[in-house]
Amino acid sequence: MYDSFSAHLMPLINSSFAPGQAQATVDAFQDPDQRQIAQAELYYFSGRAQECRNIAELYLQDKDLCLRLSAGLLYSFSNLTLGNPSASRMGFRNIQECLRLAEENSASEEVMASCVFAGYLATVLMHLPADGLPPLKDFLPYLLAGIRAYAIYILAHNAYLNEEYERALGLCQSVFLMLDGCYPIAMEYLYCVIIMCLNNQKKHEEAREILMKAWNMAKPDGFLEPFIEHHGLMLGQIEACIKPTEPENYKRLSQAVIAFSRGWMDIHNPQLQSSVTDKLTPMEFSIAMLASKGWTNREIADHLSMSVNTIKHYLSRIFQTLGVEKREELKPFVNK
Repeated sequence: MYDSFSAHLMPLINSSFAPGQAQATVDAFQDPDQRQIAQAELYYFSGRAQECRNIAELYLQDKDLCLRLSAGLLYSFSNLTLGNPSASRMGFRNIQECLRLAEENSASEEVMASCVFAGYLATVLMHLPADGLPPLKDFLPYLLAGIRAYAIYILAHNAYLNEEYERALGLCQSVFLMLDGCYPIAMEYLYCVIIMCLNNQKKHEEAREILMKAWNMAKPDGFLEPFIEHHGLMLGQIEACIKPTEPENYKRLSQAVIAFSRGWMDIHNPQLQSSVTDKLTPMEFSIAMLASKGWTNREIADHLSMSVNTIKHYLSRIFQTLGVEKREELKPFVNK
């Protein structure tokens, strides 16, 4: 069963298409199961978690391992947004079970690569240890182009979390050199890591240019999810670039950020869930993140095109909300 699978992992991520053609790409899949999973991907990346979950749930025990892995990933992350952490954990366990089955049945390199990819995606993006997983880099040659690009995004994201900003940038840039075609979902996630790294190097203008490139690629298909998942790590760039010019899109994105962050915190750091996700707005969270990294009030004000007094007011309210007295005490709340 595990060597003769017919499906591909996350078929929409793995598809090359022009921005704005995501739905047409989904509709073009001939295999009904691949089309269903691709539709679930489209729902997830465009912020429609409930519809994504409804489809993914149908494939959690599928005999085709790649359909089951795809469903496990989509089910886990959609349930985070929907506030169902126990369901998310079940999805993560399903992915671990797929890897165990593949190992026990001496699955092919392609099947193992899909399992290892899914395992890393579930752990690295949740900032959880990847203990016991084989090295993802060893399986890159066995992944198809779009998934391989997304896998390198995972490696780059992990490098970023380890504060290896130059390495993370190099990994992302290497993908754009090797890709033959446009893979919007993987590329948007890669752009997010580039923005995060540039921000930490205080190359803010370069980061803004990349953000607008990614945003303009994502808008035709409504792909808000990459920006939702990386909102805090972008250190206020969403507030600086998108909020002033597209307030309605920013409002929709902010509401989704709160929902996703609540689910993420419930799994990763549940003791701080209420304080951070229910009381800080996305704008306040961004300011808290910047302050926790040692930015001065003037630097934050210039970055967000606000006055220093406005930033002081925000910080005073943030300190009161979180029950802290100085910048150093913000780190446990925003830097997990």
